[in-house]
Parts: sequence; C-alpha cells; structure tokens
Amino acid sequence: MAGHGATLLLLLGLLPAVLVAVRIPGKGREVLYLAKGDSVKLGCPYVLEPEDNGPQGVGIEWIQITPERPGPENVFLSYQDHHVNYGSSGLQDRVAFVQTDPGQRDASIRVADLQESDTGTYQCRVKKNTVAVHEVIVTVQEKPPVPQCWSEGELIEGGSVVLRCFSRGGTAPLAYQWAKLAEGYGGGRLPAGALQGRSPGDLVIRSLTWAHAGTYQCRVTNRVGYSVCQLNLSLGPRGRQAGIIVGSILGSLLLLSLLGLLIWALIARYQRKECQRACSDCRSSTGGTMPRPCTACGHHSYSPHGISYMQCQHGDSDERAAALLCNEGIRHQVACPGL
Repeated sequence: MAGHGATLLLLLGLLPAVLVAVRIPGKGREVLYLAKGDSVKLGCPYVLEPEDNGPQGVGIEWIQITPERPGPENVFLSYQDHHVNYGSSGLQDRVAFVQTDPGQRDASIRVADLQESDTGTYQCRVKKNTVAVHEVIVTVQEKPPVPQCWSEGELIEGGSVVLRCFSRGGTAPLAYQWAKLAEGYGGGRLPAGALQGRSPGDLVIRSLTWAHAGTYQCRVTNRVGYSVCQLNLSLGPRGRQAGIIVGSILGSLLLLSLLGLLIWALIARYQRKECQRACSDCRSSTGGTMPRPCTACGHHSYSPHGISYMQCQHGDSDERAAALLCNEGIRHQVACPGL
C-alpha cells in the first residue's frame, strides 16, 4: 500500500507538466515576405485548456530577434494583469494588439508601415501554467517601382525591333515578363518571332508583320509585389518609308531651285541697275543725243586702255549706243561711237 501511495503522489506531481495549459493552434513557425510600407497582422490565437484553473492571469510577450541586434531579448510589446506595455524599440509607434483585451484568447498584433529594418524573427509567448510559443519569420523588401518601357529599331514591315523594360529600384531578384495584350486588357501570349534578349527586360521581335502590332505589357516582379508598364507598337509599310525618303529628296531639290531663282533675280537686278547707270553715262557723253531710253544691255568684249564697254539697245530699233564704264572709278572722256 505504501508503494501505491508513493506512485500516486508522483503522478499528481507530474500532472501539471503533462497537461498543456496553453496551446497555440496552427503552424509552429510562419515565414512571410512583406512589402515595405505595408501593414501586416501577426497572428497568435491561443486556447486555454479546461484543466488550467489556476488563479494567475495570462501573460503575453512579443519578442523581436534580429541579427543586427545581438544581446538580450527585445520585448517590444507585452500584456500582464490587463495592462499593455510597450518596450523601447523602433516598433512602439507602429505596433498594437488586434484585440482590445488580448487576454481573451487572442494575442495577435498588427504592425504598420513596415520598414526593411523590421526584418527578423518574431516570437509570441503566452504564459499560464506553461508557456506556448509561436514564431513568425518576417522579411521586408521593397517592391519594384513602375518600370520604363521603350522600343529600339525599325518599326516597318520586315524590320526588327527590341522592346526594352527597366525598373530602377526594388529588392533583387527582379523578374521581367513581356506579354501582348488582347485589345489592351488582360494578359496574353507573345507572338511568333519574339525572343528573350540579352538583358532580362529585353524582348526581340524579328521579321515584323502587322500581326505584331498592338499593345505590349512588361511586368516586373519580386517576392513582395509587381509593377507594369505598357508600350504601343504600330508599324509602317516599307513603301511609306520609301515615300518619305523620296519626298524629303524632292523637297530639298525644290528648296535649292528656289534658292537659285532668288540668286538669279538678285544678279539680274544688279545688272539692270548697271545698265541704267551705263545709259545715263552714255547720254552725258553724247550731249543728250539719245532720243530713246535703253531697255536692254550687253557687255562688250572690246576693252581698249583698260576701259570696259557696255552696249545699250533701244526697244524698238537696232540703234545702239556705247556706254562707257570706267574701271576703279576713273572716268575717261571718250565719245560714244555711232553704231
């Protein structure tokens, strides 16, 4: 009998350790990849077993473990005796319990405006007669910003073009994916002849046809998000391209012709003024015997004594007078010969 009593006392002593007073259902550890600036709920619901009838209340601690902060545990949020306490960390202004009274079997918290420095392991500890632990591994990354899309190459039938897409920023690795949209909405497939380029965001399309025309979308993704840009691809036929080139050449020739006409007009105007001056000199040298004005002029090859002559012809007869033009402003008193 004495042996049975000792065994019973030993079992009663071990009973609190065998019975689980606090239990957190679900996975023992979670792994989350979250975007910078987002908010997240870190769940920690717990269950109190009926066997746990102790007078003490529930104690809750949230602990952050990061490689950058070695040393003692960082308790950034706790609950004890119906009081919420905030620790000294960069989270105190951005963290709170989801429930007003976390003692009602829910120790979940919400963290707002996540930063990359919030990356680490978060432990939820619920204490009653025993301790239940739930871990959440959080990785905060920057999602890709809106990328830039552009094209390089000849947008004509039969030509080749490279569609380029690049996103500045975002946590690596970044994945690029091109798709041709159906009527500008939704996803789609790439047309025939489209190949991945040398760079991750390049798409090469050779032997362009009208089937390649349309709206293309580039999607940049990483673990925590994505962003897109769109590019409209419109083709022109080879004939139109040749017409543009021919039109440019003809336009240049026309411009040169107009410029030549302008130069010719200036030269003719200058010669007309010289003719008028020559006729005036002729009248002066003949004592005003020219009855009619000169209407046409032509240079004479005869130049005695370094003097150049110009013939003046009347509009209604063959009478001509020689007008004397002196070189370098020297006037020679020479009578106009009768012709």
